[in-house]
Amino acid sequence: MTFVQALLIGLLGYCSAKWAIPLWGDMGGWWTCGRPLVAGMLIGIILGNVSQGIILGCAVNALYLGSITVGGVAANDINFAAYIGIPLAMVSGATVEEALTLAALLGALGVFMWNFVKIINVYWIRVMEKQIAADNLDNAARVPLYGNIFLFICRFFPIFLACLLGPEIMQGVMNAIPPQLSAIIGIFGGMLPLIGFAIILKTCVKQYYELLYFVFGFILFTSFQVSIIAIFVVALVFACIDFKYGSVGGAE
Repeated sequence: MTFVQALLIGLLGYCSAKWAIPLWGDMGGWWTCGRPLVAGMLIGIILGNVSQGIILGCAVNALYLGSITVGGVAANDINFAAYIGIPLAMVSGATVEEALTLAALLGALGVFMWNFVKIINVYWIRVMEKQIAADNLDNAARVPLYGNIFLFICRFFPIFLACLLGPEIMQGVMNAIPPQLSAIIGIFGGMLPLIGFAIILKTCVKQYYELLYFVFGFILFTSFQVSIIAIFVVALVFACIDFKYGSVGGAE
């Protein structure tokens, strides 16, 4: 990976982080470019392999499909998982399952960095309060920029250095893994997306019989090779019938 490629990925990682002040705002940053699917496409463009970037982005996105941020508390940092895990997996030739394992580890590591930034930036809240109390409103308005400088340091440089220096280390690690261990990582890595789907199902499913819809769709896709679009249409029909005659519609 070249210096410019690592630089661009690092900048995208910062601009897509929570609380950053990018040009496209929080909606275009954290909630769009910060998602692994979109991040994978952008990383693929930078590294010259868009299809592989999207494939890895989809896989990582499935892992964190049900991940939400409640009250500023994150269980996983999907920004770190995407902007470090996806490029390292691409340049090292890792499989999707190995990329998922790496993303899961990076997501947990990113939470530490997330909380570290919050703890340190509490100091700037006190500074802003003092400036407001002293009626220095111009100085108070500049205080969030100071906090973002620290966020930039803790977000850009780890991503940049990992992308610049990590590929060789990552390649060496991949080559050193025994085939038996690699097979085990592949099995567990393939199971990781189930976590994201399980969280979504727990939220969506109100009655146990509704799980039959998901089983039916899974069988259509795996056994009968039905396209996703066709399965979506069938699911839409079932949803309309359930709403009209099921517990939701019947209650009305």
